[in-house]
Amino acid sequence: MTSIRLFLLFLFLTGGVGCNKTTPAGFWNNFNSRYIKNNLSDQGPYGGHRAIYWDIENTSTLNAEDFIEFAIKKGWTLIDISEYDSTQTNQWTYDKQQIFPISNFVFDDEKKGLSIHKYLPRWFEGRLKLYRFKTGWITIEPGTDSSFDKNGFVLINDKKNKIAVYHWWGE
Repeated sequence: MTSIRLFLLFLFLTGGVGCNKTTPAGFWNNFNSRYIKNNLSDQGPYGGHRAIYWDIENTSTLNAEDFIEFAIKKGWTLIDISEYDSTQTNQWTYDKQQIFPISNFVFDDEKKGLSIHKYLPRWFEGRLKLYRFKTGWITIEPGTDSSFDKNGFVLINDKKNKIAVYHWWGE
């Protein structure tokens, strides 16, 4: 092989191996895609967000644990699990819309009214379970040197048939 062909082969192979990290949380796009009802993503050079919603009609086809196992398999590390009742989740609103509350780029159900909330819709309500993950991507708090890497979330309803993934990274 000529050196140009070897170089092109090298680029192709390294690009294919590294594609999981080129689009933050992009691996979710191919996870049981037939059940994806909404997929919002804005990935720029300095930061981005992703919010994906699955509605699973038949819980025997796929269960919530599959999402958690998939996240871990893709390099996300489970940090903690929280539960919220409908009294709490009914308050998660921004501009009269249901939202997933992230404040200063960490989950915070006490903070409301931040402009980032318009990018993080919440597609279902009621009693919810939240799984928080360390993703390997960082989020930098604006105007500071502080960064966070616990910025991946899986939100599941109590029937375990409505699931959303949220990821916010960068500046």
